[in-house]
Amino acid sequence: MFSSRALGNVGPGWPLVVALVAVGPWGCGGVSFSVRLARASDALMRAEQLGAEARAPYEYHYALEHLRKAREEAARADYGDAERLADTAYTYANRAVQLAQRVERVEPVAPAPPEAP
Repeated sequence: MFSSRALGNVGPGWPLVVALVAVGPWGCGGVSFSVRLARASDALMRAEQLGAEARAPYEYHYALEHLRKAREEAARADYGDAERLADTAYTYANRAVQLAQRVERVEPVAPAPPEAP
């Protein structure tokens, strides 16, 4: 191990910094996935609140199934696929939100009562 004096004026936390830099791109797949999963889950919840299941069913269910599959892949520690699936879920959940906001609610018109002869 290197001493602080050999490296110059570095603080006591330098081994942690070196470890994080060395592990960064490979060791934190779960963290990156968790952020993407939360983002996709939030977007899907928003779509659900806006009634996207009925107003944008294709986009809503596509996002929902991709989110489920992302969780499944993460459970197998396949974080690369899980991240891609979560990103797709986020994209389609946002599309569902946009479509649900655009669709106007049309109240059904009650039929007129029959006229008496």
